[in-house]
Amino acid sequence: MVSKNQLKFLKSLNLSKFRNKNNMFIVEGWRSIQDFINSDHKLVSIFATSSWINLNSNVKNIIQINQEDLNKVSSLKNPNQVLAIFEKKKIKSLSNVNFKKIVVFLENISNPGNLGTIIRTCDWFGLNTIVCSENSVDVYNPKVIQSSMGSLSRVNVVYSSTDLFLSFINKKKVVKLVADLEGENVLSMGKISSGVLFFGNESKGISEKIKKHSFKKITIPKKVSNCESLNLSVSFGIILSKILN
Repeated sequence: MVSKNQLKFLKSLNLSKFRNKNNMFIVEGWRSIQDFINSDHKLVSIFATSSWINLNSNVKNIIQINQEDLNKVSSLKNPNQVLAIFEKKKIKSLSNVNFKKIVVFLENISNPGNLGTIIRTCDWFGLNTIVCSENSVDVYNPKVIQSSMGSLSRVNVVYSSTDLFLSFINKKKVVKLVADLEGENVLSMGKISSGVLFFGNESKGISEKIKKHSFKKITIPKKVSNCESLNLSVSFGIILSKILN
């Protein structure tokens, strides 16, 4: 049965400072847990209710937790009956990034749901690298984990300052595309299989640091004049689908 210290530790992992301190994070739901087990993330512990354990007798070394305690630990409105702790992967440096595919750069993304959905979309299209600026939301935030639906187990997320990333890619002869409302119609573009795709903050968009470079700007044409903008993760999916197909 789960101990008081284990419960305290589980609760602490809902906060970024303790995830960073212990180099661990929580995954909820068996399907997502299986995705991480089958990846290069190291499993630490599995916690589950007695009813879940009885229905999954083939899964070994589970620590039992009652539903009331699990509800206190969970970040979900409707908690699952099972959760697990994993160790974070070693952070890859920019020098390990493979530019033979599209690499996504997200600048100051603040909404965890958007980041999780973007990770899931990248996974769907076979992309495995996202670079986030330093001020972006923590990729191991529980809401990011949940909205990525296990895809984080297959997509590498690297953090870098915008200045460092720009300095790094300016030395490379790759296509550089910036999502911007003032850009060219992405629907008129041909297929692109490699390069860098920039997306900015949900409300402020791309910063001047990126805009001042002569990267090609692209946008999704709108049909209704009084519609201000699309949700970030929605526009990301549309643009990615167009440039890859």
